[in-house]
Amino acid sequence: MTINDASMTEKNYHFADWQFNPIDGLLYSKQKKLRLQPRLSQLLHLLVSNEGKLLSRKSLIDAIWQDKFVNEDALSRCIAELRAALGDNTSAPIYIETVPKKGYRFIQGVSKDPNQQSLKSVCPFYFKYGLFIALITLMLTIYVYQSVFPPTDQTQPIKSAIIAAQRLTSDIALEHQPALSNIEEMLAFSVVQERRLIIKVINTHNDLLYEIRDPQQHLVSPTFSPDDKSLLVAALVGETCTVYLYQLPSLQREKITPCMSPDPSSIFSWSANGEHIAYVNHSIDSEDSSSLKGAAIWLFDVLSKQHQPLTFPDNQHSYDTHPRFSPDGKHLAFTRGNGSIRNLFITQLAAKKTQGSPINLTEQGAMITGFSWLKNSHQLIFDSNVLGDRNLWLVDIDNKQTALLGARDAKFPSLNRNNSLLAFQEVRYNANIWQISLKDPKSASEPIIQSIKYNNFPSFSPDGKQVAFVSNRKGKAAIWLYSAATKKQSQLLAIEDADLILPNWSYDGSHLLVSSRDATGYRCYQINLVTKLYQPLNGVSQQHHGCQYSAAGDIFAISKQPSEKSTLIKITKNGNVTELSDFSIERLQTTQLNKVIYSLPKKNGLYSMDFNGKDNQLVVEGFDSQLNGHWTVQGDYLYYPKLDPDKGMWRRHINTGEEIKVTTFLPTAIGSTSAVSPNHTQLIYSQTDGRQADIYLTDFLPNN
Repeated sequence: MTINDASMTEKNYHFADWQFNPIDGLLYSKQKKLRLQPRLSQLLHLLVSNEGKLLSRKSLIDAIWQDKFVNEDALSRCIAELRAALGDNTSAPIYIETVPKKGYRFIQGVSKDPNQQSLKSVCPFYFKYGLFIALITLMLTIYVYQSVFPPTDQTQPIKSAIIAAQRLTSDIALEHQPALSNIEEMLAFSVVQERRLIIKVINTHNDLLYEIRDPQQHLVSPTFSPDDKSLLVAALVGETCTVYLYQLPSLQREKITPCMSPDPSSIFSWSANGEHIAYVNHSIDSEDSSSLKGAAIWLFDVLSKQHQPLTFPDNQHSYDTHPRFSPDGKHLAFTRGNGSIRNLFITQLAAKKTQGSPINLTEQGAMITGFSWLKNSHQLIFDSNVLGDRNLWLVDIDNKQTALLGARDAKFPSLNRNNSLLAFQEVRYNANIWQISLKDPKSASEPIIQSIKYNNFPSFSPDGKQVAFVSNRKGKAAIWLYSAATKKQSQLLAIEDADLILPNWSYDGSHLLVSSRDATGYRCYQINLVTKLYQPLNGVSQQHHGCQYSAAGDIFAISKQPSEKSTLIKITKNGNVTELSDFSIERLQTTQLNKVIYSLPKKNGLYSMDFNGKDNQLVVEGFDSQLNGHWTVQGDYLYYPKLDPDKGMWRRHINTGEEIKVTTFLPTAIGSTSAVSPNHTQLIYSQTDGRQADIYLTDFLPNN
């Protein structure tokens, strides 16, 4: 549709607690005052002057950028920045509504102030008879105005710089872990070529400067030395990690130390004076140095070649990674957590060691993968998915205050030494749920549940007429229902500030179990599908997830205590809790044969035990643990994937061991991806249909 004329007016727009003057871009309320940069001011003016109308993405781009060529990413970043200024939320918007694949609509009521006039019209006496009196009046007005409204948002220049970021890489390859150099304008990153991760170093014009590869190893985590004359790289082969130092430009390398890469984050940091390198390796007990635990930060002295541990994670299920020295060398920041929740921590440095216990800077039920220090050594830019979509944030180490900066789907922010450049990775995934007939192994599959976001964790109802699944299309992960009869989807349950996953039906189809993850930890909720009410499980005080019903109504789950193993627990209908294993469980499902099928962390094979924790047996020998999210149970059968030469999904009777190949298709998404209809005729699975990872670059704040 066309946009109504949004010519500038001296009248303020009023909506909710806000007032907006489109002439000078002033946006203010009783609590906050902002002066929007021109492009954001123009965007807000277009939205409020067309209140309630759907404005297409194309019409907005044409109106704001006119004859300049930009892609839709520029508009998306402007919308994200405007939402951040207003304190709006994509999952529950009160100002700007997104209509997927179409555009945006301003949904808050808007009015104009008909009585507002110019200073000249209300003060004719002063203009006519005395400049002095007018100046006094103006100074008094400014004084009163500043006493009412707080200072301008100090993050605004950073937000504007992020909005102005331009795509640096744009090929089909997936670029990861961008790292800016300190002096020269260079950028290093990992990229997949011929099924192998290599390192590329480019300049700010995307010209290739160096390419580092190894025929046997994956190369990740590039980190420049303070003088930009060498590059740290981690080489991975299976579970083995080795630190190498490459000289530039010769690319001659030197082995430094073994290491550990617990997740896709960077594992190195080089102190500003060049004397020390922080890296990630196996952690040890602070009292028993022979006891290896999870992952910790270590310090390498470049001159003496000595190593010493700097951090000591609380338990084997928590690990520290992504170390970053502050520019002044007084602090070391890092992320601590597990595979699903990670937060920022900071510790003081003195005499080549840390002082005191690390301080938790962020307490979010979210995943932080990367961050970078500002040169003032008091603030950090970090990425977080606390709102559902991943964004960049700012945190102050003195007061722990955080501020949303924007940049949807951004990861791994990297600043150079003088903060003149900011680079970050933008990653977008799109996964949908597909269906394939099991009557014919050669039949074609078709999508049944689609959105522009992530749809996963499918689960058939006992009668096969509905599918419960998880989608983050409105921000945080929520539980949705799909009707096989009407082909329609509807949201069943969303909990503010929590991600919901792993829906599981009761055997009579009256209830659903779902696992929740938020800042306080993990728990399961039970949803009554008649009343739509939900409540936590009765009598369970310890953290738990992955809950599954049995036919008798008991519930099986995995404990999630931070300092203990993730053991299998049984929760009876009256709330009694029994521990069934003395070892960690990765994933579980129940069968009609009164058995629990489960997998173990990082160990091949699928196993079973009875409902009393006895009769442990190996069900599938050699099952690849990397495919752990793709197996499922229906009735007495286990459906699981195999790779070449027998690639496909196989069906195995749990008692007899008899098995057949049912399809050549394999799921490709992350999480629990598969479900089979109760009559064993349909397989639904989640498939990653879209994947994009590029690096963005922007001029930052050299005077910060």
